[in-house]
Formats: sequence, structure tokens, C-alpha cells
Amino acid sequence: MVVAEGAKQFTASVWLISDSAPRKVALVHHKKLDTWMQPGGHIEADENPIQAAVREVQEETGLDISELLVVGEHVDEYAFLMPSPRYVMEQSIPAHGEQPAHYHIDLEYVVEIPEQALTHQDAEAHGIGWFTWEEVQSLKTFANTRHILQELLHE
Repeated sequence: MVVAEGAKQFTASVWLISDSAPRKVALVHHKKLDTWMQPGGHIEADENPIQAAVREVQEETGLDISELLVVGEHVDEYAFLMPSPRYVMEQSIPAHGEQPAHYHIDLEYVVEIPEQALTHQDAEAHGIGWFTWEEVQSLKTFANTRHILQELLHE
């Protein structure tokens, strides 16, 4: 999907945080951006943000969080009240290949889970793992990733 220069696209991502001490985060090493980040991606036309977050985590980590990410409630036959993301971040995406520079409006959810085995897609990621705050310091990440992790791993 080629986007227009400066376009804004909606994405959903999930911060997977271990529920035991020391707290750890699951991060994926993104090939295209050459950095460690939380699993996530574009919200497809037939998805709401929760569905996209669940799908992206399944694709990128092998984990099914559908029972862990609060799914919301039906208010009446016309409305579905979705849970709010913990963070909403506008991210500048640099030009890459045929894609011009554009923006992602990322709806970021937080899920606490037991630390467990993860798998990654070789086509999109170099690696995957669980990391403590101290281990994150030696990884190549965006400043916004560190900003959020400082809060999440020190709660």
C-alpha cells in the first residue's frame, strides 16, 4: 500500500509486560526500521483497534492475547464501547523504498502476561525476546520506546 506524503495512518500496538519480577517487556527487532519495538501494525479496513492489536501480536509473537486484552462491551444494538488505549502516539515514519514520509497514529495497549516462549516472523523481524529495563539500555530503540518503557517497567 503506497501512501501519500504526509498521510496519517492508524496503527495498533501492544506493550507485553511480564507479570513477575523483574518486570520484562517483549520486543521485536523490526527489519525495515532496524530497531527493537513493541509488536503492532496497521489497522485493516475490516478491523477495530482491538482486533488489529490481537492479530498483530499473534502474527509477530505467536501469542494469543484475545482473552487478555479487554474486549469492551455492547452498549446497545448499535454501539460497542471499546477500551481506551493506554497511549496514543503520533509517530513520524521516514521515507522507505516507494513509501514517502508519513505518520502513524498508534493506539498503544498494555497487557500483563506471564513470561513465555515467543516466535517471530523471519520476513519482518530479525529477532524477538523478553528484556528487563537494564537490558533495554543496550538495545537500539527509538527514544519514544524508551520513554514508555521507563514508565512501564518501573511501575
